[in-house]
Amino acid sequence: MKRLGTVTHLHGQSCFVVKYDVADSTTPLFGMMNAQVIDKSVKPIGKVVTVFGSEKQPYFLVRIYREMKAAQIKSLVKEKVYIK
Repeated sequence: MKRLGTVTHLHGQSCFVVKYDVADSTTPLFGMMNAQVIDKSVKPIGKVVTVFGSEKQPYFLVRIYREMKAAQIKSLVKEKVYIK
């Protein structure tokens, strides 16, 4: 389990944006595409679909799994998320 970053905001009803806050430059960003995203309780919440922004401060667009309820999704804002 590796930290991906912090959820900054929701993007529509099916995605959220994660700000990459790990200073680990050894992991290639393109290698994180399609990675499963999990929360701190190791519950799967979505998968990475897009990487955007600058190389020094990238962002990830994460598609939320349909099983997630609206209240659960809103509670993820400003929380740290991880990848498997």
